[in-house]
Amino acid sequence: MIYQTAYFSTASAGITDRDIARILGRAHIKNAQRGVTGMLLLMDMTFFQVLEGEKDVVEALLKRIEANPLHSGLIRVGSAEREERIFPDWSMGYEKIAHADVARAASGIAPFDMSELANNKNMARLATLAPEILIFMRSLYRSRDMDGAPEL
Repeated sequence: MIYQTAYFSTASAGITDRDIARILGRAHIKNAQRGVTGMLLLMDMTFFQVLEGEKDVVEALLKRIEANPLHSGLIRVGSAEREERIFPDWSMGYEKIAHADVARAASGIAPFDMSELANNKNMARLATLAPEILIFMRSLYRSRDMDGAPEL
């Protein structure tokens, strides 16, 4: 059995892409050593993360994450024992998604196309193995009027 937990939190004002790159660099190495897999999304200023591995390892990691000053207001939205990993190949998959209006105003380019993420094989596994997490993700996208949330 694999333990899985999901949470969201609010990114701190002033967080930079360099801060996130530093976190991800350490996460790739440490998570691989600890047998932790998962994904991290940054939508506007909201982090959404799924972690999976041995329960004690994931819970200890979550305590360290919660203490990180680069975000606040961590709210766990689900925890469960699973038969198998949903993200077996991702020591920490990551995507940054900007709300359409923010993206257009900030860069003048088209917003992130969620269809790339929606068509990812891991999202299909998520729909099968942990539909409650996918339901939460879809509600978060809808609250930001974003198109292309992964289907169930």
